[in-house]
Amino acid sequence: MSYSDDGLKKAAETKEWLERKINELEIELNNLQDTLAVVNSVLKSNSFQSAQAITQSNNMINQESSSSNSYRKSCNVCHVEIEMRKIGDRWGAYVTDGDERHKCESNE
Repeated sequence: MSYSDDGLKKAAETKEWLERKINELEIELNNLQDTLAVVNSVLKSNSFQSAQAITQSNNMINQESSSSNSYRKSCNVCHVEIEMRKIGDRWGAYVTDGDERHKCESNE
């Protein structure tokens, strides 16, 4: 099977186009993989829960079930242990073992 000069020229141009396109896509793939690595890192660092936080969460559940008027938990903002107390029909965050209200960036 023989090809004309025009056919060979077109095949050579197509080959060059394919090589350029493959190179561009390889660069894009590398950029996408780098971006995915950054997103994974952000998700990993922000969704990590320490064993202490899990234990405190479990303690909170146990305390909630044993007492309907107060329980301890970790503050969602500053991550210190607080005591949630129900006074009347309202809940409030307090410093553990004290009468002072808990204050942090979102609760001042």
